[in-house]
Amino acid sequence: MPGYIGTSLNIQWLYLAGTNVLSGDYLTANYAPSVDMIDETAGADTNHLYLAAQKDGKFTASGNLQGAAIAGGTIMGTALVEGFFGTLVWSPEGTGAGKAKYTLPAFSQGLTFDYAYNDLVKWKCDFQASGARVDGTN
Repeated sequence: MPGYIGTSLNIQWLYLAGTNVLSGDYLTANYAPSVDMIDETAGADTNHLYLAAQKDGKFTASGNLQGAAIAGGTIMGTALVEGFFGTLVWSPEGTGAGKAKYTLPAFSQGLTFDYAYNDLVKWKCDFQASGARVDGTN
């Protein structure tokens, strides 16, 4: 299978007030699935034994902060307020027909900003999964 590069990534945050495209000036994006583990070790067991329980996940995106009137600026700030619930959709290979698409109901954990002297201002937002990730295609 041929690889693809990060510039193809499309990230969208769909929430009550509309849709916000996060991939315009993104720098990094990461999805980390996880699963709770129940320790069932007992008695004469010499090794831990586990059962898989509820699935979980966290998506993190970061980018360059842009001017007020575009998605990368203050409009993004109003869309990614901590506690907002929405749907995160990301397509690693772009939005072409048949390309992979992942959909995740999630809560925004809010924007954090990195104000570096003599450098671009960077934003970062974590999204906490709240439901099942759906793997599909565009």
